[in-house]
Formats: sequence, C-alpha cells, structure tokens
Amino acid sequence: MRNAWLIRPVPHGIPRVTEFKEKGIIAVGWPCIGNLKGKSREDLKHLLSLPPYSLTGLALGNAYATIDIFVNQMEVGDLLLMPNGEDIYLGEVTSDYYLDAAVDSNEEGYPHQRTAKWITNTSRKDLSMELRSSLKVHRTTANLSHHIDEIEALCKGEKLAVTTDYIEVTYPLRADFEVSFKIPKDISKDEAQRLSSYFASLYFTK
Repeated sequence: MRNAWLIRPVPHGIPRVTEFKEKGIIAVGWPCIGNLKGKSREDLKHLLSLPPYSLTGLALGNAYATIDIFVNQMEVGDLLLMPNGEDIYLGEVTSDYYLDAAVDSNEEGYPHQRTAKWITNTSRKDLSMELRSSLKVHRTTANLSHHIDEIEALCKGEKLAVTTDYIEVTYPLRADFEVSFKIPKDISKDEAQRLSSYFASLYFTK
C-alpha cells in the first residue's frame, strides 16, 4: 500500500514552488552536507549536530526527522500533497533520492531532491477539516498516509464524502429568544473569528 506525504516548497527557507512544478521535482534544504543516500536516521542526527548546522534539541529532532522521511521513507509511487497558500498541488514520487550538486549551496539551497509528477491542483477549502488540520504541522515533510483515501480521490479530481462531527450551540440572545446554530467540533481560531465578524454584521437600524 502506498503512502502519502506532505511536502512544503520552501527548502532552505526559499520559495521554490515554481521550480518544483516546472522541473517536476521535490526537494528539501540543508545544503553543504553532502549526499545523504544510505544515511540512517542516526547518521542524519549526528551529521546535523555538526557544523555547519550544529543543531541541538527540538531543532535537531525536527530536522533529522524531516530529512529521514525525504531520504529513507518516501518511495516511488507514493502520493504528494504540496500546499502553497490556498493552493494545494497533488502529485506522485517518481524517483529515489539523489543529490543535485548544481544547487548544493547556501544561495540555491535545494540539493536533496526526488523527481515528481504533478497530477492536479485544488483549493485548501476543498479539503476535509481533518486533512486541513493535519497540514498545521510545521515540518517541511510529514506523513499524511492516514488521509490516503481522500488524497487519492483528490488526485482523480474527486472529493471524498467526509462526515464532519458537529455540535449544536444555543445562545440566549434575549430573555424570550435563543439563537441556535451548528459548528464543527474542530472549528479553528480563524474560523471562529470569521463567524464572530459575521454575527457582528447582523444588525438592522430602525
């Protein structure tokens, strides 16, 4: 069974969505540490703890976990989800890991690569609440395989029928009047603020 992965198009902190789409690639940063093919998770941890990065603690943990996914865990045929603002690009891994020495510098910063086939794109609003919530992870790569059915459907231009849990909210607006409405259980802060702004606009002058 193939897996699905989040990939962010900002290796080395530089936006590369254009390069990813035009060249048919995905990449992560951390330039100037050589070819990582065959490096184990522990090898990567040790390498990143040394100069030029000298990472420690949480930063080290996030970095080697991210690179380990990209180098060792992704496989040809796995699906990709690449967010870029409100746009969501969907694709498929088409090669093993390799080092592109031509961009292995601080100026370019995306030497650790795989080729990819970009299949289609959609909007963030078309994702289920559960999948959108999974995209909140701050890492460059993350495992989205628990959403594989939805991601496969999106690759085909379809939307998976997803049942979202709701809660009924009742608010005593006046002594003789209550307002009732439904909200998703996993409502986000941004969504709650937009809902508040909408209610604030609902008034009528005499």
